[in-house]
Amino acid sequence: MLSSYNSVQSCQELIDQWNDPKDIAQRAAVVIKEIHMMYGREAFAVLKMMENKCIHPKKMRDFCADGTIYCMDCNANLSEEEIFSARTPTLMKQKVLNRRKLVKKFAKQNMKQPEIAKKLDVSLSTIEKDFAVLRN
Repeated sequence: MLSSYNSVQSCQELIDQWNDPKDIAQRAAVVIKEIHMMYGREAFAVLKMMENKCIHPKKMRDFCADGTIYCMDCNANLSEEEIFSARTPTLMKQKVLNRRKLVKKFAKQNMKQPEIAKKLDVSLSTIEKDFAVLRN
């Protein structure tokens, strides 16, 4: 009889400890704090992903199938203005200018655009863009 009383008493102590309002509030505060910290880290990661501080380095540039240049670092399509901006390495600018000189030279020799593209090993749309720029 005494052992069952002690068992009930120890169970009651555990129940009282578990239901202690201070302890519940503390546990709830810890859970809420951890959730806020998790959401804060995720929001900060999303914000960092949205910021675009990429300067489009030359080694991270590639051509799409249609000939447009894009940055593999930030996945942005680069327009003519961005290619010739002050942030762009001068070697890339020079490469484009040299290609346009060759396109102009081959056009004077009455070569067709597909032949020029094949000879310069670039896409046809790139040659078409060069022709459009040279006409203006």
